Amino acid sequence: MKLTRVCAFTTVIVLTVSLSGAVTPSASASSANSHRLVAKQSKKVDSKAIYERIVQKLPADWQARRDAARARLGIEQSPVATVVKTKLSKAVAAAGSRSTAAIDPSQYECGPTKLDGYVDQLLEPVDAFNLFLIQLLGGLDVPTYDAILNGTPKGAGFQLLPEYKTPLTSTFGTAQRFWDVRLNNVQLMAMHGSMLSDVNRVTSVVQFMYGVGPADAADIAKDLITMIQSDPALHNGDNAIFTLNAFAFSGEGDPDPVIRKLKDKMVFGDGILAALKAIGLNKVGPKAVLGHEMSHHVQYEDNLFDSPLTGAEATRRTELMADAFGTYFATHKKGLGMKPVQILQVEESFYDVGDCSFDSPGHHGTPNQRRAASSWGAATVAFSNNPNKVMPSLRLAKKFDNVLPELVKPDAPTSINAYRNLIAQP
Repeated sequence: MKLTRVCAFTTVIVLTVSLSGAVTPSASASSANSHRLVAKQSKKVDSKAIYERIVQKLPADWQARRDAARARLGIEQSPVATVVKTKLSKAVAAAGSRSTAAIDPSQYECGPTKLDGYVDQLLEPVDAFNLFLIQLLGGLDVPTYDAILNGTPKGAGFQLLPEYKTPLTSTFGTAQRFWDVRLNNVQLMAMHGSMLSDVNRVTSVVQFMYGVGPADAADIAKDLITMIQSDPALHNGDNAIFTLNAFAFSGEGDPDPVIRKLKDKMVFGDGILAALKAIGLNKVGPKAVLGHEMSHHVQYEDNLFDSPLTGAEATRRTELMADAFGTYFATHKKGLGMKPVQILQVEESFYDVGDCSFDSPGHHGTPNQRRAASSWGAATVAFSNNPNKVMPSLRLAKKFDNVLPELVKPDAPTSINAYRNLIAQP
């Protein structure tokens, strides 16, 4: 999922809630520059009061600053943020809205996937109002900011989980060598929700996000941590909803010198790995996601984000292309060389992260569209006249753009064999 700007959700919803769990600073510290707050379940926390206290320390234009910070880094709305906003918006009377979708949603088969069900399970025990306030303050983005701004492959707080380190590192190296663009400068790392208990790391993000001074940023960070730790269902930040994403980041060529100096990165959240495991895609899913994200770095290098398309259509093209490129890499003998049964799981991985947000600028494509793009990528290898040769990325992109209108049709086929005849076309 390429990092792109998203629209902010600013409607405040008033609900009656009961909160439990207060926090106090821990007496111990892991280092001189880092300490954690430990939750205690014997006291109650008033999230609304804490939220209001935070807002008092923020500039009057804090929401604009929050959105500008997202745009500055190109942070995409996390999958869980979309679900949270959708669920909470049902409590708000929506009147006079007009769809700006690039297509007619009524023509498309689109519904909940296994990933949607998993996110629902994560959210079911969570205090919705407390989480909404956390999200409104940018709390769901904090691990992402931290990884982009401060993450390093050797950093103690950014190490891949042991279970995934070897397969992801191996797949990462194969992808770097597979494509015909420079990818050896991309850094692979993890993001962990546990950083949401680290006052100094959260403080650093708050300063970047809102431009407040160190003292106010530290107070805000402590209050935000208190809100997170007040709900046992959030597990002090280790709930997968805070890291349910994987993304590619590149600041190359950015006019902002702060962003331009940041290293190219591929970041895996613990949450997306937990999600893939929960929906039965633990073996192939992480590799498929990595192939997709490395494809975004290919797009960065080849300037493939530029197109006449805008809004939802533009993002959909970018994401479906990454699905196709990622599956091409997974299928090709010089890539991962996966077997047919594994390719079906690659396709399922992309299908399950499809969405029905037709009029959202962050629309990634419906589940069926993502499966169709993945099938086309596999077919491009399977029915190639020279399957041992890796197609130049720009040529593959041109072929994809030619077939894109077919992939996004309501009745687009989703089997590999269905695209046999299209592969021979220039």
